[in-house]
Order: sequence, then structure tokens, then C-alpha cells
Amino acid sequence: MLNVWLLFVIAVVSIKGIEVIFERIEQLSGFDMFHHTLRVRKYNATTSVLNGSLASCISLNNSYQISTIFFHSSLGNQQFNYYPIKYPPGPLCVSRDLLYNEFRKSFTNVYNLPEKGVCPIEPREIYFLDKIFPTEVVPTFVSVGLWKVFIIVTLDNVEVSRFVLICKVNKYF
Repeated sequence: MLNVWLLFVIAVVSIKGIEVIFERIEQLSGFDMFHHTLRVRKYNATTSVLNGSLASCISLNNSYQISTIFFHSSLGNQQFNYYPIKYPPGPLCVSRDLLYNEFRKSFTNVYNLPEKGVCPIEPREIYFLDKIFPTEVVPTFVSVGLWKVFIIVTLDNVEVSRFVLICKVNKYF
């Protein structure tokens, strides 16, 4: 009986494989472009969720570029090292459409998103309600530990806004 239970636990854990937990989100610059009330809170004893809203104060179009920079702390002690993966920088509306194409199922519990193909994106407020990190968007080669991601918005190669997202990655095999 113990062997059957052990096999069941191994099977369930193998299906999940990876767990990503929100730690923190902050806006570092661009307060005239975006305003947010996003915060990470405990949903239950083991799950953190993202709650709040992100409002754009201006109309956004493909003149704005979005890019990312990743840092990793393998020990989880906030000593981050640059990690050479990145999503290629691209025009804002094009990047949004690519995200919709690849990860549309990941946008559950996110409301008032701009429609696919609509550009410019008019000022709006996007709501995040008990949003658990969508682990299906994380590549399998991602290492365990803390991850810091800078999300950068630029206009004519000048940074106009920057956000930082910190998450913890655990793997179960």
C-alpha cells in the first residue's frame, strides 16, 4: 500500500514539475506613463497571488519598445547575477499580440486587457484578481532560486518606464 501511495505522489509531482511564486513587483520609473496598485499577497499557506491594477495614462503604440533583462540568484539570497536569456525587444503592440498568440490561456484572472490587433492601445486600467503565476510560460531549463526581471519600455531608445518583478522558482521531480 505504501508503494502505491509513493508512486501516486511521484506521479502528481512529476506532472507539476515546476512552481513559480510571486515575491514582489515594483515600478521604478515612468510614473507619468503608468500607475499601478499591484501587490503580492498570500492567498493561502503555500500560494502567493498578484492583486491590483495597472493603468496606462497615455495612448501606447508601436513607437514604444518593450524589452526584458533577467537576473538569477541561485541561493535565493538576493545576490543576483545577469542571466543571458531574454525575450527579444519589440514594438509594444506586436509584442502584446505575440504574447496573446503563445500564452492566451495564461491571462485568466486578468481583466480589461486590450484586444489583439488593436493599436494604438488607449489609456485603460487592467485588473489582476488573485493571479497565480502561470508556470506554463516558464521554459524547462530555468534554474531554481530567485529571479529578478526588469521590464523596460523605451521610446526612441530612451527608457521611459521600468518595472521589476521578483519570483521564486522551485522544481519538483
